[in-house]
Amino acid sequence: MANVRTFESNIEAFEFACDHTDTSLKNGQPVLAIVLAVQGRMCSVKLANPDDKDVPNAPLTELLARTDLNHVCFSAMLDQKVNQLAPGDLALYTTMPELAAAGKTTVAGTIISKAYPHYSPKTGWQVRATEPAPVPQAPPPEPST
Repeated sequence: MANVRTFESNIEAFEFACDHTDTSLKNGQPVLAIVLAVQGRMCSVKLANPDDKDVPNAPLTELLARTDLNHVCFSAMLDQKVNQLAPGDLALYTTMPELAAAGKTTVAGTIISKAYPHYSPKTGWQVRATEPAPVPQAPPPEPST
């Protein structure tokens, strides 16, 4: 069995990814990201990178006003197989190879999976299996009079 490393927190896993994994996004290769904010099916995420391991903790409006966030994507769309995420969750992020080649990795991207703080050098980050879309629930019956 592969040597799996389990982290005590998502922040610890993110910091490990910054220091010990390929964060280049070359050839469509995903990178670990941590969710900062969620609005519907769009997320703001901080991408793992060796230059800046800091994870900002602020409301979305404050994050948008900052000019020092170089490794943050404010327009990461959830892939259809990914159910809702929450701030602090780990996710795998990818962008179009053309954007990565141009050094514009944070312009737009896709969250392809939720990730867990478990890493194996052979298989990468443990990801959540594809989940079925939530089934809408019927409204409760109206009380009879």
